[in-house]
Amino acid sequence: MEYTGLIISILCVLFILAGVVMTIMGLPGNTLILLTGLAYGYYDHFDRMDYAVLVIVFGIFIIGEIIEFISGLIGAKKEKASKRAMFAPFIGTIVGGIGGTAVLPIIGSLLGALLGAFIVTVLAEYSKTKDLAQARKVAKSVVKGQIFGVIIKSAAAVGMAILLIYQLKWQ
Repeated sequence: MEYTGLIISILCVLFILAGVVMTIMGLPGNTLILLTGLAYGYYDHFDRMDYAVLVIVFGIFIIGEIIEFISGLIGAKKEKASKRAMFAPFIGTIVGGIGGTAVLPIIGSLLGALLGAFIVTVLAEYSKTKDLAQARKVAKSVVKGQIFGVIIKSAAAVGMAILLIYQLKWQ
């Protein structure tokens, strides 16, 4: 009996589920999910995991990334943030995510990213407006937008996972 296909399918499920967990934690899990689908498609000669499925998964991936990217910007714009405060959270998110991961490995990346975005946004807005209340308001709105982005990106990860796992060969 041929077990190679079954083992590869199980490994793909593990990678896909790891990708979902990574996405929820604020790490690039959707990329892992997409690459796992591509790798399985290559392994399967794009038989079950055909190009149409991979294009749909790629579309979900792109939509999730775009929404995550712009959600913080929309939050900042809603509070009439300065341009400095609209783009500062990207730096804070990266630095905070790395620092949070070092302090608290699993959930620390997401918490660190949100805290980093908040702090850097407050600093950026305050340096421009000298109004601490406005700076906090902008930072809160940015973080709310980022949380919304993480939720949408996590939903995209679950959708990608379901679609890909359904395509795997189990015999």
